[in-house]
Amino acid sequence: MAISSFFFFFLFPPPSSLFVTAMSILNSVALITAGYTEMNGKNKQYAKFFDAANSSRKPKDHKLASRNGMLLFYTPSFLLGLASFAILPLQDPRFFMLVLVLTLHFFKRILEVLFVHKFSGFMMLNAATTIGSSYAVSTATMIYSQYLCQEFAEPSVDLKYVGVGMFLVGISGNFYHHYLLSNLRKKGEREYKIPKGGLFALVICPHYLFEVIGFIGVACISQTPYAFSFAFGTTFLLMGRSHATRKWYLSKFGEDFHKDIKALIPYLF
Repeated sequence: MAISSFFFFFLFPPPSSLFVTAMSILNSVALITAGYTEMNGKNKQYAKFFDAANSSRKPKDHKLASRNGMLLFYTPSFLLGLASFAILPLQDPRFFMLVLVLTLHFFKRILEVLFVHKFSGFMMLNAATTIGSSYAVSTATMIYSQYLCQEFAEPSVDLKYVGVGMFLVGISGNFYHHYLLSNLRKKGEREYKIPKGGLFALVICPHYLFEVIGFIGVACISQTPYAFSFAFGTTFLLMGRSHATRKWYLSKFGEDFHKDIKALIPYLF
């Protein structure tokens, strides 16, 4: 069996859309490049390593509270998911499942921003707008790609229920470790601490690990080339970010940080 035939044994054929093809390539390249740059110390402006107040940004650059910036990340994609139910109703079960899990993913993020995470400081408005727009475009492209693939026969191997299971594991594990992080500092405290509980004894970023699991689940529900390219790129991005996070903890806490704790994958990375 040819490699391409084996590949499409599990996936829909690529839709005849230049936009989706271009986005598959651009997203993968952009996410992998972002992961590489973060691994080498060029961190995103909403990461713990970035201090907007002390950055080299020009005074005219607008800032907004971190909580509002995070809401700007996720709200457009959540609204896109809701709109898809109204604009593209009565589609096949796989399409419905994909839109549902994407909408739930961003709804959960919004709830965490409002009720779980603790914020201090500010972020740049242009950075928040760029990241929110990127999430929205990626979400819309994933939904559009799935919509186009409904004209094709189903892949020989049906992974959508496996994907639902992985998504539920991912979103639950991600929320649990976000909750543990939110409880590290009591009210009024601003100092960083080494996280404990859950999988923090094995990796410093278990919330990223479960996010990867969740997006692989989304890709399995979708079974489109775009969804898998996005999951692949996201994995590389979070590998870079978790590596940078581990390096930051080592520099800040020194010998108090256990050297056997990996960045993302227990015992491996």
